[in-house]
Amino acid sequence: MKIKYSPGFEKSLKKYGKDLRLKTKKKLELFMENKRHPSLRYKKIQALKNENPPVWEISIDKDISITLQKFDNHIYLRNIGEHKILP
Repeated sequence: MKIKYSPGFEKSLKKYGKDLRLKTKKKLELFMENKRHPSLRYKKIQALKNENPPVWEISIDKDISITLQKFDNHIYLRNIGEHKILP
């Protein structure tokens, strides 16, 4: 499955340093291998569960998360940032 990035995701990711960008890349690789890995804390965002498709969240670290949507042929990364600015 492919990963597609929203313009907002790419813009937000550029705000972070090289270390977090590398950590993000590794977490996305892990997500593609095993979506249920405990370190991802993968869960549906209740406030956006009625969107089509629903919006999900994975954790990069204790402060930073990614919101995403799963489509039939790709994963769409919506945003990255502190929990308070998501989705």
